Order: sequence, then C-alpha cells, then structure tokens
Amino acid sequence: MRRKVIILNAAKPDFREVKHYVNAQFGKNVWKAAYQEFKKTIRNIGLNPASGKRMEELADLGLDNFRIRLVRQTRIVYEYDETTVLIHMFIHTRRDFRAHLLRRLLNT
Repeated sequence: MRRKVIILNAAKPDFREVKHYVNAQFGKNVWKAAYQEFKKTIRNIGLNPASGKRMEELADLGLDNFRIRLVRQTRIVYEYDETTVLIHMFIHTRRDFRAHLLRRLLNT
C-alpha cells in the first residue's frame, strides 16, 4: 500500500541547504541528477517505508518507526505509520545527527 508522504516544514530548509550546496559546489547538472534521485527515493519510501535503515539512536528510546534512507551523501530521516510518511529532516552524512536533532528540538 502506498503511503502519503509529507515533507514537514522543518525539513524544507534542510533540503534548500542541500540544493544550494550541490549547486554551488558541483553545478546545476549534478543538482538535476541528485534531485531526480531524491524524488525516486521519496517515492520508494512511500511504497516501502520499512525498508529504510533503523535509527538506533531513536529505536533505543522506543521509537522504532523512524528510518533513514540515503541519497548520495544526504540522509533522509522519516517516520511512518499505516497511512503516512513524515519526512523530518535531510542531513549530510558528515553532520552530527544528535547535535542537529538537539538544535532542532530546542528551536521548536
């Protein structure tokens, strides 16, 4: 069953940051290819959200429905239930996930 995928408002600045970085460092053609990969991955998440990698940091807290999917060097962090997928953030693999999450929680 295909789930509805929602990119949360908090994740949109993350995505714009990725877009800006890729355009600035690698050019528009690379961004166009990466953007297609993001779209394909997000569609796949809607079809099979459980296929993402478990987030051990959150699973240890009993939040087992959070997953990560990788597009190039960017992690897509999402949670899902029977009908919906919520994308919470896009974060580069070199960034500290815990620090980013803490900043996000404190700004909310």
